[in-house]
Order: sequence, then C-alpha cells, then structure tokens
Amino acid sequence: MQFFKNINLVFVFFLISILTFTNVLADESINAQNEESSQEIEEILVTANRTEQSINDVSQAVQALSGDDLQDLQITDFEQMIDLIPGAVQNSSISQGSNVYSIRGVASAETDGDATIGYYLDNFAFSLPGRPYAPVTDIYDTERVEVLRGPSGTLYGLGSLGGTIKVITKDPVIGEFEGSFKATLADIDDGDSSHTGDLMLNIPLSENAALRGVLSIKDIGGWAEIIPSNQTNGNPYDGITGRLKLLLEPSEDLSIKFTYWHQDSEQKFANRLTYPNPPAIDNTFGETYSDFTIYVADIEYDLGFATLQSTTGYMENTVISNNGGFIPGIGNFSSLWPLESENFNEDLRLVSNGDGAWSWIVGLFYQDGETFGGQDVLLPDFGFNSINASNLLSSESWAVYGEASRTSADEKWVVTIGGRFYEEKRSFNENSAVELLPAITGAPEPIITNTVGVDNATNDTFNPRLNIAYYPNDNSMVYFEAAKGFRSGSISSTSIMTASNATLGGTNYDNASEPDTLWNYTLGGKWDLGSVQIDLAAFFYDWGDAQIEISPALQTIVIPIGDIEGRGIDLTIAWDTPIDGLSLYFSGNTNEVELDNVDDAIQVKNPFMANGSQLPGTAKTTYSLRSNYSTEMENGMTFNANALFSYRDKVTSVFDGRVSEDIELLSGSLSVARDSWKVGIFGRNLLQEEGPSGMAGGQHIIPFPRTLGVSFDKNF
Repeated sequence: MQFFKNINLVFVFFLISILTFTNVLADESINAQNEESSQEIEEILVTANRTEQSINDVSQAVQALSGDDLQDLQITDFEQMIDLIPGAVQNSSISQGSNVYSIRGVASAETDGDATIGYYLDNFAFSLPGRPYAPVTDIYDTERVEVLRGPSGTLYGLGSLGGTIKVITKDPVIGEFEGSFKATLADIDDGDSSHTGDLMLNIPLSENAALRGVLSIKDIGGWAEIIPSNQTNGNPYDGITGRLKLLLEPSEDLSIKFTYWHQDSEQKFANRLTYPNPPAIDNTFGETYSDFTIYVADIEYDLGFATLQSTTGYMENTVISNNGGFIPGIGNFSSLWPLESENFNEDLRLVSNGDGAWSWIVGLFYQDGETFGGQDVLLPDFGFNSINASNLLSSESWAVYGEASRTSADEKWVVTIGGRFYEEKRSFNENSAVELLPAITGAPEPIITNTVGVDNATNDTFNPRLNIAYYPNDNSMVYFEAAKGFRSGSISSTSIMTASNATLGGTNYDNASEPDTLWNYTLGGKWDLGSVQIDLAAFFYDWGDAQIEISPALQTIVIPIGDIEGRGIDLTIAWDTPIDGLSLYFSGNTNEVELDNVDDAIQVKNPFMANGSQLPGTAKTTYSLRSNYSTEMENGMTFNANALFSYRDKVTSVFDGRVSEDIELLSGSLSVARDSWKVGIFGRNLLQEEGPSGMAGGQHIIPFPRTLGVSFDKNF
C-alpha cells in the first residue's frame, strides 16, 4: 500500500503546485512571448474533440505521434508503437491479427470480451463484437496517431473505456503528383533475415479530385525453434497492407472521400512460445491467417453555421488459428479457432463553426455487427476428447451524443458538458458438444454433452462528461474532467459457463453480463515554455462490476468479478535543448489498479485476484525516453540520429497468475539524407531483452529478438 499512499501525496502536492506554478508561468510566459526563440517545439494539430485544435489547447490527456517521428524510429505497426504510449500494455499476442492492448490499467482480457480501447482508422470505428483485438495494419504514410488516455465515451463510444487510439492517414493532395517508397533489409539474432517494402503514389485526377494509394509488404523471418520437427526459425510472418483514398471536392463547401483498406497476413506457428529461453515452440503444427477489408465513405458539407460530417463504413475481418502440440501444465492439445466478423457503422455529426463563445457538436451513431467464432479442441490429458463449438454473436446498437462548450468573456475559462445515450441488443447463438473420457467420469464409455441455445440481452446506458479548463495565458492551462466510460456486456458460452460455475464451487454467474462502467476523474495541466512543453495529469477511476476474463475450467469466460479502483499520473515532457538540433522526450505513467469486492469463490480459485491485489494484465510503471538529433552537414546532407528506451514493469497473467519480467527495450537509428533520398541503419532490442513480457494462455510472449538492419527512402 506504500505506493498507494505515495500517489495520494503526489495528488495533493500536484493540486497545490499546479495553482502556484500556473501563476508564476502567467508572468514569465507573457514576457517570453516578446522575445524570439529559435528553440520552439513545432505545434501539433489534433482532432481529439472532432475539431482541429492545437494539442496544447485540448483539455484532455492527449498524445500525438507524428508519422515522420514514427518513420524516423522505424516504427511500422501497433505492436512497436505501444512502447511510446505511457500506461499502455500489450496484454496478449497469439499471433498477427490477435493482439490485445490496454491503457492506464483498464485491462480485462486476453482473448474474449470487448476491447477496453476504442480503435479508429481515420474516422472509422474498428470494432469486433465480443473480441478485444486491435487492428493489424502498417502505418506507412500516416499523418499522425492520436492517443486519448481515459474514457472517451461521449465522442468515441465503442470500447473507449480506458482510452482511444486514432490512426490518421494522409489524404490525397489535389493538383500534385508525388510519390515515395521505402525498403528495409534486416537480420534477426539467431533467426532469419527480414525485408519490407512500402510505396505511396498521389495521382491528381482533375482540378477537384485526386487518388492516393499505399502498399506495404512485410516478410519477417522466424526466430523460434520448433522442437518436434527440429526446425529453426520456425515462426516467420508475411503480411501485405493496401490502402486507396479517393478525394473529391466538387465545391468549396463539399468534400467527399472514399477509402479502401485491406490487410492480409500469414504466420507459421504463433507468437506464444512454450519455452522463452532459448525461444522454442513444442508444437507439431501451427499456422494463423488473418485479414480485414474496410470500405469507408467520409462526407463533409459546410452549412455556414456548422459542418455536417458523415462516416459510413463496412468491415470484414477473419482470423483462423490452427495449432497442436504440448503446453506444460496442460499437456497435449490440438485446436482450430476460426473467427469471422462483419461490422457496419454510421456516424453522423454536426459540428459548429465560428469562434464565438459557444461551440458544440451533436451526433448519431449506428452499428450492426456480428462475430462468428468456433473451436475444435482436443485435450486428452484433461479428460476431454473433443470440444466442438460454434457460436454467432450479433450486435445492433445506436447512440445519440453531444457536447457544448462555453468560453468566458475574458477567454480564460471554458466549460464543457456532454453526454452519450447508448442502447444495444445482443444475441448469442450457440451449438457446442463436449466428449468426456472415462478417465474423468469413471463411466465405461465416453459421455457426450450438447448445448444448443440462443441468449438475448438488451442494455442501455447514459455517459455524461464534464470538463472545466482554465487558460491563464496563451501558453498554459489547467483542467478538471469527470467522465463516464462504458463497454458492452459480454455473453459467454452456456456450456463453458456451467462448467466454470461448478469449478468455482457452485457459483451462479449468468453467461450474459451487464455492461460495465467506469467513472474517471482527471486533474491536469499543460505548459508551453517555448523550448519545453509539459503535459501532466493525475487521475482516479472507479470501475464497477468490471468484466474480467478468467479460466476456472480451462476455457475462458468473461464475468463481473468485482470492483476496481485505479489511480496514477501521466507525464510527458518535450525539450528542444540548447544544443542545436537535439530534442529530448519523456513519457511516463505510474498507477495502482486495485481489486475490491471480488467474489470469495474467485479469490479461492485465483489467489492472485484477492482483494487489494494489482489487477492482472496491468503494469504499475511504464515510461519511455526518446532523443532526436538532426544537423546539416557541409556537403548538403542532413544527418539524423534517433534513440528510444522504454520500460515496463512486471505484469501478472489473468490466465494463471504467473508474473512476467519487467521489460527494458532500446532501439535506435542513424541516417543521412540529401534532396529526395535517405539511407539509414537501425537496431531494435539492442539490449537483447529476453523477457518474457507476458504469460498468456499458459505460454510465453517474449520481445522480438535483437534486429539490425538498413533502410532506403526515396521521394519523387
């Protein structure tokens, strides 16, 4: 509890110091405005509030990662990017296509249940009903990635319980032909070689139309030993991502944008290892396929007093995993896991124009989605000869939302009040069969049990938000926010729930859960001192009847295990140092996420989930340190050096309570550029961190081995 007491002290100190610090800055920054400084950090514009603002004016804990910075750091996808986000943790990675993340300790699942993060690809809500998986996509030609920490349930409804991640890609440029490509070649320690290629073309079609296309190809070498076949480098990965954007601007008031997005990947075996050091998989076979296709239409029409915005999208997503072998503590197994999802959603918004005292946004959201899941599992050592199941989860929901902000006459105070009403209907159609062997039943013959049925649930919730911001001058602000987040209720298999209730000693959990809600309170401040920018936020949240994934009978269920309280601090600092061309960045998070009112039966079955324990899947401390150095050379070339160090504290597995190691990762790159080309070298996991970084499903997740490579970029 010492950490918890320290957080209380810091919270009080922060409340006192934020007032004195702001008053001091009010005087100093006004004087500084009259002096030119060559060391000023570039302003970043974000759309976190559905309107374009400077990130320093947004009264929320918002982080923006520019596409250029991500390219300089050789970060190409979500999995690599997560190290830059304070408080973010990778909770699970079965394979490409099934990665699970959390922010600020709002972690609940490894494989089942809805996500606690809202994912947006441009304006499209990427959501898989009943599954927590993040999108798998390359981020070449990305404008920026925005991370909203804390509930965003008013403007971003789907799954935004702990935060929201928005990937904003570059739009077509009308009237200009341009292109770029990038190629990398890398070598993996004790593994195979890898190579990647990226291509972008921007093609003007007329005076009011343009097309932009992006293609990314990955061929990532394997690095794990496959024990039964004595195969080295046995888990390679191949992926391809394509994106097309068509922009039409028939008039100054109307903009129409069509986007096609496709990703396809294949991985031999999986990211989960039987043994972490040396990395090895005790499987006789294994393969995972994943792909998604997205069609989106974005329309904006300026009505004068407001802008009408519409985002209409449809997505198909498939993940098929087929593995078999041996897991310590479980025994021999084979499993086939097909997963297919479809999702249609429409988001219609009306956003006020103008610079008056009032600003507002109102919107309507509709979603119709379904997820087909199944499994065909053999677990003879557990007495199960086969578990055959197929289920269809259907979800139809709608929401109405809005926010209104009032700015005071002296423009120092802004008060925002908003809310979102949400209603959803879910149905779960199940058909499963379990064959129990005589070794477990004592019967002379195997016993087959069948479960066929349909479960229905209807849920609704209202999620308010209050935000009060104070701007003492143009270069600083403080704010307070109270916001409620929500997540749809989960529906688990009836047969698995029955077995789980029996294993827990006769509990009576229903297979259909109510939505869980989270109240978050944040006190924050932002200061722009010219060469230094500071973003500091202290938060507390109360997560009631939290839906958490547990595995009392080996198969997973998602149930409301109890209540959770979390509190912590986010801090980001950007410093354009006195050394010409050198910038330093720090992002960190510390938080305690404490279980409370946990069912006694769960505490007996899973002692690591006792009252007062840190919620499994969460890290108490995460931080990253980043440096960038750029200078012009005498021969007309530009030299650039980047380094990134990240740290993540120990994490407990929600599956079996095993504790992973704390993780320290170091990466870096050096490059020289001239005119339209750039050549560089890069390295990842330079400290040769072996982990494991996670324990998911009784197996190990380890950091990607040390990788050294070269890159070539060309613009034309």
